[in-house]
Amino acid sequence: MKVLASLFLILSFLVQVVYGAEEGHHGITPTQVQNLIWWTVNFIALLIILFKLLRKPLVNFLQNRKETIQREYEELLRKKREAEAQYLELQAKLKNMEDEAKQILQNYIEQGQKEKERIIKEAEEQAKRIMEQADLYIKHELEKAKEDLRKELAQEVIKLTEERLLKGLTIEDHKRIFQDVVESLRSLSIVKH
Repeated sequence: MKVLASLFLILSFLVQVVYGAEEGHHGITPTQVQNLIWWTVNFIALLIILFKLLRKPLVNFLQNRKETIQREYEELLRKKREAEAQYLELQAKLKNMEDEAKQILQNYIEQGQKEKERIIKEAEEQAKRIMEQADLYIKHELEKAKEDLRKELAQEVIKLTEERLLKGLTIEDHKRIFQDVVESLRSLSIVKH
């Protein structure tokens, strides 16, 4: 309706221009005005016919387009919410993974410390066993050396005694020699008291 009123106003303006031009004879003829009016009426009629014929399909098309856009918009909003939820879930998983990584690292550190302590303890025990074995070996070798030395001294004493006996030693000499040997052995701590 507003369109028709606007067209009527434009047409009336054109008619005034044409009639004003007739009076002044500035080059616009009444035939041209009449053609313009017919063209305008025809155009308005065409618009009214198109409006009547295309109104429902155009309204339906626009309505469908609006609904399609609305559905797409709602779908995009739903996808956005899903993406945000997934983003938050992934952030939580990432934080959990960071915490889990820290926990795993802490476990490895603790296991490494325990393993270090175990290795040190084993090394100390092995060193202790080695020292005990070395002490036993040294004691054994010392006893063996003492025994060898006793045997050697005994053989030397026997040998010296034989030599002196052969030279005619007296009993006094034997006692004195024996006492000298015993004293020598005592000073070396080979003979037990």
